[in-house]
Amino acid sequence: MGSPETQASQGTLRKELGLIVLIFLMIGLNVGGSLFVLTSKAAGMIGLNVGGSLFVLTSKAAGLTGPSLFIAQIISALPVLLALIPYMVITSSVPKTAASYQYAKNFSYPLAAAGVMVLLVAMPLGGLPLFALTNGKFFMKLIPGAPDLVPGLPISWAQIVAIITVTIFYIINLVGIKPSAYIEFIMTALLILALLVFIIPGLPGIKLENFTPLFTGNIANPNLPPLLGQILGLIAAAALSYTLLAGGLFGIELGDEVKRAHFTIPRALFVSIFVVLILYLFIEIVAVGVNGWKSFAGGDLSTPAQIFLGHSFFFGFFVIGGGIMACVTTVNAVLTISGRYCMKFAKDGFFPHFFMAINKKYGTPHWGLTLPFVLSVIILLFVRDFTILGAMLNFGLLFMVSLVLLFAYNLPKKHPEIFVNSRYKFTPTILRITSLSAAILNIIFMLLLIFIMFKSKNQWAVWLFVIAIIGGLVLYYIKKKMGLVRKPEILTD
Repeated sequence: MGSPETQASQGTLRKELGLIVLIFLMIGLNVGGSLFVLTSKAAGMIGLNVGGSLFVLTSKAAGLTGPSLFIAQIISALPVLLALIPYMVITSSVPKTAASYQYAKNFSYPLAAAGVMVLLVAMPLGGLPLFALTNGKFFMKLIPGAPDLVPGLPISWAQIVAIITVTIFYIINLVGIKPSAYIEFIMTALLILALLVFIIPGLPGIKLENFTPLFTGNIANPNLPPLLGQILGLIAAAALSYTLLAGGLFGIELGDEVKRAHFTIPRALFVSIFVVLILYLFIEIVAVGVNGWKSFAGGDLSTPAQIFLGHSFFFGFFVIGGGIMACVTTVNAVLTISGRYCMKFAKDGFFPHFFMAINKKYGTPHWGLTLPFVLSVIILLFVRDFTILGAMLNFGLLFMVSLVLLFAYNLPKKHPEIFVNSRYKFTPTILRITSLSAAILNIIFMLLLIFIMFKSKNQWAVWLFVIAIIGGLVLYYIKKKMGLVRKPEILTD
């Protein structure tokens, strides 16, 4: 393999990430700034469910489901918890860079190509702008009386902060995975501490009456029967909240940069997902129990925090260490992963070859990182809707995760060597049941997200994904006909 210095001089990726750093990176991916906003939206759909990427999506989710927000969170966790078994089986046998794409290729190469195109819509056009813009909004809350718009320009100060945020982490990612990962570690440690500052003082202020009636959401559609509206609101909030845990599944994408990857990646997955789920449930129960779902749905996690933290030092620490850290940890990690996807897609002949170049000094895919950076800055100049950005991100994650699960479903029959070599021994039946069940739930969530995007009068986002899927398929078949598509690599070590 060679030393890190030798690998860097040859322009290859470096093995820099250990177990603890990878766990914190996966936690940072999961606890996105959307937890603060989108969970309130989901609560409005079902009553008290607080799913979503913590700081943003929790309030949005609350707006969909009302007081049953924490139930929506549990529902949204089901496909991720089911996916843990197939993901641990695969990653302990064949860890890879851009792993989801590599696994999906061995299920269906054309769909994998479409999946990467969908991810390149979801991450640079959905995830990065969502969390960067949320960071901008939280940052501006620290400046009392600050104007919303930049004088003389049709752009808000929050958008300016968002663009600066993406630019800073783009530069950090250019100089290596190690500085990026260790900065992620420090920011995630601050984030966890800030979440505890919210949870511990908030628990005594919970009022049980705020949880009755438990199911109140009607997805803002008076034409639906109340019971049907409540059920649909609950499930829609769960779909919107999917990012809350699903983001951590994409921590597998750095396989070639993880030390003892066969050991490290599956353990980091397991630990990070359960730690985050427990934190989320406590946060959602406090947010709705202290504030009531209607008030929470109209704000974000800083709304209930003001009730029991006031304008104290701890409130400021919660906003900075919680809201801002939740956003920037995700911006950093999503940018890191997006760059690797661009690199691998170029290696397979779908993007120009210069995107696969790895800088010899820093061991990073500079051009691969530049593409998602530029795309996210462009979208930040024009889009301000949190809900549509969250729906776009979740749709992209669901699409690719579903392909990985279908690959796992076929594993014992089509790739028995991978199944046998796994460090985690499950029967073929258990692997197939968990893989197929999670994939079916993912597909249901995707359909609900399409409904949400149409309902929010953002049909353009749906058509953007349709174009991405068709574009990926067409690109694959054109390249294949020209003889420019590389065969899927053999998934063995």
